Amino acid sequence: MRESTRGLLVIVATLAVGVVTYVFFLGPYIGEENQVDKVLTAKSTWTVTMQEYDLSGRISAETYRLVNDNGKTTMFYSATDRNGTLKFFNVPLEGPEGTFLFQSLVAEGIWELDDKPVRPRPKDEYVIVVEQTLGDEGGSRAFGFSDPHYWATTNARELMLRLPKTGTIGGRRTKTFDVSGGRPLRDDRYLKIVQMIKQFGPPSVRQAENQIRYDLLNARQPKARAAKVG
Repeated sequence: MRESTRGLLVIVATLAVGVVTYVFFLGPYIGEENQVDKVLTAKSTWTVTMQEYDLSGRISAETYRLVNDNGKTTMFYSATDRNGTLKFFNVPLEGPEGTFLFQSLVAEGIWELDDKPVRPRPKDEYVIVVEQTLGDEGGSRAFGFSDPHYWATTNARELMLRLPKTGTIGGRRTKTFDVSGGRPLRDDRYLKIVQMIKQFGPPSVRQAENQIRYDLLNARQPKARAAKVG
């Protein structure tokens, strides 16, 4: 074999190896790397808001809101008394604790829990809203419930009634109907989510919340003025 022919075969073989390497190895890797870079550089945000309505006492409503914008977390808290006085703060938070809280809330089902019916004579009511975006995609949802301690401890069950296909339910010709064992209504996730949000924050934030509550609870009540007649 001539030297020129051998050199040409080496060049052809080298080009073939290069093409195979790019098609089967470098090509998919570069495409995957581009997708990873796109995810890493995409705008990422999430927000969790919990609105609490207190049906008795001097404080009528409290709002807890956590906002994370590309890793920077801020916390908003407000409280309102029954005279309409509003006190609030909005502060930045350092560290990954906000992200850890969001992950824990997701694990507890903040994207999955349904509304719960308001109980007769409720003590407190809650509305929770969660929002999240990643790049051009995102979603949000809200759900409400009352008395989370009740749902965490109740022994009540939801019974399923199977009515007869014919006949009447009342009267002389009443037919029997089946009652299944039902499903338990106890669900402690609502209480866990409320406690996690209320207990979140460094000591300085918790102290500021308590100070707002103290100020509203100890504020002077406006004196009622007698209406003039005539």
